[in-house]
Amino acid sequence: MTRVQAALKLLVLVALFAGGWLLVPASARERVTLQGATALVEGLRHAWWAGPAFVGTYTLAAALNFSGLVLTLLGGAVFGFGWGALLNTLGANLGATAAFWLARRLGRDGLKAFFGDRLAGLDRLTEQAGFAWLLRLRLIPVVPFNLLNFTSGLTALPWRTYAAATAVGILPGTLIYTFFADAILSGSREATRGAFVRVLIAGGLLVLLSFVPTLARRAGWLAVRPSGDPTVRP
Repeated sequence: MTRVQAALKLLVLVALFAGGWLLVPASARERVTLQGATALVEGLRHAWWAGPAFVGTYTLAAALNFSGLVLTLLGGAVFGFGWGALLNTLGANLGATAAFWLARRLGRDGLKAFFGDRLAGLDRLTEQAGFAWLLRLRLIPVVPFNLLNFTSGLTALPWRTYAAATAVGILPGTLIYTFFADAILSGSREATRGAFVRVLIAGGLLVLLSFVPTLARRAGWLAVRPSGDPTVRP
């Protein structure tokens, strides 16, 4: 691949990122009001097509660099904890895979054309410790979901390793954020003690989630074998 071809592919990738980050959120801010959002949530709760449409929207939006956190909270608000957790998990994994392959197809060859052998060190790291490295980052709530999707696609990380670490790593956060959104909505609809307790529990779980990677590392659950193969210890 020539550098011109590589530059064109990278330009397309950057344009998609910019479009997903700027155009979609800007459109949402212009059209969505508190009253409109509430009406939308209530309407979608009773639509038979809402679940498949949400998963498809989540997949496409995540692939185009829209906030995974916003989508997960929306899923919890619309579908509640049970269905919301299932649909959020499915949409997040499909969206993460779509973003990974988008970056791999459009960005990986471009980086190799420009940097050549200088990527060898990064490639060895991702191949040897990719699972443990990605799993730790997935478990940290403040690490952007989309950034990890695209960055992983630009490396030599195998897709199977990426998919496994993503499926395991995003599950705790997905469940907690879904529960949090459902608890907040329940609290706004009924000012009861039970709803307030649910909000407090959800907030506490979000705080505890940030300590999971540190606790897992200290307990020896996440480690890299001397040979370089990543492992999760039972």
